[in-house]
This record gives sequence, C-alpha cells and structure tokens, in this order.
Amino acid sequence: MNSVQRHLFTLHELLVMAALAALGGVSSSLIGMVRAAAHVVLGFPGGMEFLAGIHVLWPILAAGLVQKPGAATITGLLAGAVELLSGNPHGLLVLIYAALAGVCVDVVWIILGGLDHPFTYLLAGGAGAASNVLVFKYAASLADSPVVLTMLLIMT
Repeated sequence: MNSVQRHLFTLHELLVMAALAALGGVSSSLIGMVRAAAHVVLGFPGGMEFLAGIHVLWPILAAGLVQKPGAATITGLLAGAVELLSGNPHGLLVLIYAALAGVCVDVVWIILGGLDHPFTYLLAGGAGAASNVLVFKYAASLADSPVVLTMLLIMT
C-alpha cells in the first residue's frame, strides 16, 4: 500500500519561511531597541520611524519566493513569535500585528491572482502597514467611544 501524501508546502518552502521569519523577528526587535535608545538620547519620540514598517518586508518576501497562499501569514505569525521571544516591549500585541500583516499580504496577493508584479507587492505592503497602524491605534483607544473605531476603519 503506497499512499501519496500531499502537503501544502515543501520542506524547502517551509525552511525559506522559517528563515525569513527568524530574520524578521530578530531585526524588528533590534530596530525597536535602537529606536528606544534613540528616544532616550534625543529626548523626543521617533527617530527610527522610517523603519517602522520593516516587519512587513518579510511576509512580502515569503509571498514572492514561495508563491503559495498562506506563506505570508505563516511567516508573519512566526516572525511575531520570534519577535515576542526576543524581547519586544509590545508584548503579545506584537504577535497580533505581525500575524495580521501577513494575513493582509496574503489577502492582497490572492485577490490580485498571485501576480508576480511590483504593484502587487507594493499594494500588499501598504495593506500590511495599514493593519499595523490599525492594531496599534485600536489597542491604544480601547477605552474610548465606538466613534474612534469607526473613524479608524474609515481612515484605513
């Protein structure tokens, strides 16, 4: 009895996603620590905000390299776990925004039919970055009125 098992991802694809997630999680934690140090030294918030969306790069690379639905979501979720375990000060929230960024990249990639075109990746990156803003602004305004959530959804 020879049964053929079909898997969604090959071992090579899983290793690519894991490597990208490890790079993404560690680099995001490092950037967060450098940003916190810049805040202390410079005395004002920001300083590294131009690198704020770098965590979306890794799910986009996974979508482009693996070319299968779900690759960005898995990479985002794993990157969030690595970032959480490597000491990100945001705590469990990092897992939510990293996974949601991967989901947004996958959704855009699937809607556009998996086109291997720069416009696809730019739009997917924009959606992932927008999800990051939405998660942080929503989490920061949980005590506010429902009007805040409505305005955030309109803004997004």
